[in-house]
Amino acid sequence: MKKSLFMAVLISGAMGSDVQAANLAVIASPPTMFSLFVLIVAGACLFGSFQVMGQVKGGYLSRSWQMFFLGFALLAISQLASIGSAMEFFSLPELFTPLMLLLMSGLFAFGVFSARNTLS
Repeated sequence: MKKSLFMAVLISGAMGSDVQAANLAVIASPPTMFSLFVLIVAGACLFGSFQVMGQVKGGYLSRSWQMFFLGFALLAISQLASIGSAMEFFSLPELFTPLMLLLMSGLFAFGVFSARNTLS
């Protein structure tokens, strides 16, 4: 019940407005190029954190690396959403990207504090 209600809210929030045609020329604009660069870096960090998470599996630092992995995943999702919205592939609410970045920051902070408590 909770999952179906969450999905209904998520789908209704994503159906904000009409999108007519993809604007592929906007990829050359500086904000979109920067978002693409951040997406590539987030992908590399996601891969690296997955490798480290596999090495510390079940250890004291596993929780903090799980939070880092989830944070990089949210960063990649927010950048994909930003690029897709800028190129007009789909329409998202204005608050989607900032909320994902806020969640990412919270996960990073939780991971840092968890690692700090473990190491001290």
